Amino acid sequence: MRQSMQLGRVPQHDISLGAHQRVDGQKFKLTARLFELPAEYDYWQATYDAEHDQWGHMRFVLTVPKKIAVTVDFARAIVVGDALDQVKSCLNTATDNGRDMAPCFALDGWVLI
Repeated sequence: MRQSMQLGRVPQHDISLGAHQRVDGQKFKLTARLFELPAEYDYWQATYDAEHDQWGHMRFVLTVPKKIAVTVDFARAIVVGDALDQVKSCLNTATDNGRDMAPCFALDGWVLI
């Protein structure tokens, strides 16, 4: 039986992703945190935080199957690559009321919510 896991108890990698500025001038400071889940878990978990000066924080959760990212380095490449591009795409339509909460299912298996 699997024990309950708390993300605060696993190794974490904080990743500074710089800023994303939309064509209308709205700007977000982007950071991510990648959690190294134990071997018995078949996925990696990451969170994104997009901070806007007036709108506050907008958060995203990324799940990456270990089947497509067998090491934490491969998972990190997805966090700073294709999944980050999707976060930026979501931010391009965000407003002061928030963002679209629809999940994004990537063809190679990761999911961003």
